[in-house]
Amino acid sequence: MMTDHDVRWQRAQQLMLENALDIATMAACLGQDEARLQNMLGEGAKKKIPDALAAQMEQTFSKPKGWLDQAEDGGITYDLFGA
Repeated sequence: MMTDHDVRWQRAQQLMLENALDIATMAACLGQDEARLQNMLGEGAKKKIPDALAAQMEQTFSKPKGWLDQAEDGGITYDLFGA
């Protein structure tokens, strides 16, 4: 089962692909530290994308509020067991 973290990571990857951005360029667009973004968006990222950054990404790239939290199938993922 995909976690909220997985969904945000995948959607962030989709944003970078749609806009032909690498992590360095994404960091510049968002005014964020490249190393910080690498820890969140790179392969095997360990850090979660915080709510404030998710909202900033959605706003910067003209996505609807909550877009980063919607799974590819359009549904929103819910963690029923709080794991």
